[in-house]
Amino acid sequence: MKLLHRYLFGLLWRNFAIGLSMFVFLFLMVDIFDRLDNVMGHGASAWLIIQYFACKIPLMVTLMLPVALIFATLFTFGLLSKSSELTAMRASGLTVMWLARPLVMFGLALSLLSLFLNEVVVPYSERRQKELYNIEIQQKDKKGGYSQSDFWWRDGNNFYAIDLFNSKTKSMQDLSAFEVNEEWNVIRRTDAESVRWLAPGLGWNMRNIVRYHFDGDKVKIERLPDLPLPIKETPRDFYEFNDDPSTMSFMELREFISHQKNNGVSTTQYLPDLYGKLSMPFVVFLTAMLVLPFTLLPARSGSMAQSSILAIFVAFAYYAVDSFSISMGRAELLPPLLAAWTANIVMGLVAFILNAGTEAPR
Repeated sequence: MKLLHRYLFGLLWRNFAIGLSMFVFLFLMVDIFDRLDNVMGHGASAWLIIQYFACKIPLMVTLMLPVALIFATLFTFGLLSKSSELTAMRASGLTVMWLARPLVMFGLALSLLSLFLNEVVVPYSERRQKELYNIEIQQKDKKGGYSQSDFWWRDGNNFYAIDLFNSKTKSMQDLSAFEVNEEWNVIRRTDAESVRWLAPGLGWNMRNIVRYHFDGDKVKIERLPDLPLPIKETPRDFYEFNDDPSTMSFMELREFISHQKNNGVSTTQYLPDLYGKLSMPFVVFLTAMLVLPFTLLPARSGSMAQSSILAIFVAFAYYAVDSFSISMGRAELLPPLLAAWTANIVMGLVAFILNAGTEAPR
């Protein structure tokens, strides 16, 4: 790396570290003051509260990466432009794109870091903080806060319908299980008055069972006092149903969509979020390239404050375009893949045009 590039990279890294630390700290403080009373109201221990808020930090970091890089870009190149150092560099024959190489490499590295965090760290931390809040702090499972009624699910050729699941007693009321063949004809139906969870090694047990066996026009009825229910679901699966894309990685969300499709459930609303898992990290790089042209205005030809405000406005327009395109994708007005990448394509073109215009004619 050239000496000048190392100098620019050092300035970028220092300003980025300051900005990221400041924005994450402010974000965390606002969240703590907003939720601390609610958390402490349930008598949670100090260690539990620390774990809960610590699990929120990875998501805050990924959200603040673009903002911190905007901050670093504005201050690094803006102050160099204000002090005429950038003017001297360009007067010596250096192009804007040559000077921006440290920013390009740094932005791409941060985009890859964002992708890694969103795929590995954030899904786990989001699930963990929800588990801490709902189970350890609020203790919803012990209070029956996860009870639900009138739901069904599918497992291969078996369909299950439940009138009521009681999370406090870990029991189900009025279960109906249907087994179908490859022609989608019901070959067996099992009705149970109640189903109770015994233990992790024992699973579920049905009580007061009526089983119907269908063989053409013949129906055989069988009554049993109790019988095991051979399903892989545990009580936690019923009150921790995971349908929030923010708590899933790309692979987990893709598996979830595949599972929902096999169950006959529409998954259109999840596809833009699936492709967005790959497109969203590049917002870190693109927002920096968007604000770069506005930082190159020398102090004598414009106000740094005005250019900074305009740069931030243009950068945050990315989020408006992204939200709009994702909404269009969920409404099936745009193909999911195009909806996820529209903001990157549009803002990438805008960044290219703005940066190309900064080169002074020779």
